[in-house]
Amino acid sequence: MDNKGGRVSISINGVNYSPREASVKISPTTVEMENGANGDGTGYSTVKPVLAAADISFDRGQTSGIKWDNAMLLADINVTVNEMDTGVSHLLTSARWSGRPELDTATGEITGLKVETDKYQAV
Repeated sequence: MDNKGGRVSISINGVNYSPREASVKISPTTVEMENGANGDGTGYSTVKPVLAAADISFDRGQTSGIKWDNAMLLADINVTVNEMDTGVSHLLTSARWSGRPELDTATGEITGLKVETDKYQAV
């Protein structure tokens, strides 16, 4: 039987963090397909290059080592997302942050950030 779900851990530049939820959304491909119809009804497809990405939410208490400022957003980072119960690791090398961190003061959840790279590998 194929395992899915379970626990997830994240390492950013060698420092371990816990995501807010046990779910990280990974976009592993570096191309995006779009299909459409010509005026006469025949179909066409276009390919657009994109970056691989990981959409992660954090808990403010678990990320006290991250200073959410401009320098953090501008730095290159190496990110490993470990699916602890499936044994799959997602490596996002020489990645950059995308988006803007948003802190929900009621829950302590930090959202609004993705990690994007052209160097993705699942091992």
